[in-house]
Amino acid sequence: MAVSHSLSLHRCFLFCRIDPRYLGAIRNFSIRRKFAAGETVFREGEPAAGFFVVLNGRVKVYKLSVSGEERILHVISEGGSVAEAVLVGGIERYPAFAETLTDSELLYVPKRQFLDLMRRHFDLSLSVLASLSEKLRFFNSLIEELSLKSASSRMAKYFLDTAVQRNSDQFELDIRKNELAARLGIVPETFSRIARKMSLRRILQLRKKHVRLLDRSKLERLSSGEPL
Repeated sequence: MAVSHSLSLHRCFLFCRIDPRYLGAIRNFSIRRKFAAGETVFREGEPAAGFFVVLNGRVKVYKLSVSGEERILHVISEGGSVAEAVLVGGIERYPAFAETLTDSELLYVPKRQFLDLMRRHFDLSLSVLASLSEKLRFFNSLIEELSLKSASSRMAKYFLDTAVQRNSDQFELDIRKNELAARLGIVPETFSRIARKMSLRRILQLRKKHVRLLDRSKLERLSSGEPL
């Protein structure tokens, strides 16, 4: 079990660069926790005493608007980490909510013990900071995309990226359509209207959660900014 646990940690984006000899130490002070689908992992404003690694399942991170509307920031799957920002910047409370989308198993990594390990091993600190920097660059590009690209461009890019990840032009959405719309910064009505238009123009089919790309070249042009 210990070997399997270490291998799971090494698949985590945050830990993929670190020397394997540190994985055992991290495993020893971390705690495996199982969550049912729809269970809260943490709430915004709660003390942030640690972060989580998704060993299996999916977790959504979201904030609530003033009116109580849910705004999904991102969805983390196996190998991803949740709330690792608590490691830097003196963050003492979770800045958002986290909830499981499926039955999930997470590894809770206490912040104090992890930071102590980083202080003792400079090479570990550099590896973790490199991973955090890469994730920050990803979110910077995501913010730029949300602010500069049209709704149809964002949808086209999402479908193309997912097809590449799944290595297939047909795949199932792993979140509900309204959750995907929120993740892309699109109101559900606009998402549905664009999906219908894409279907009528034989660009893709979206039936319930099943997606089938019909015209990849057109999707690529849409993702680059061509109007629908």
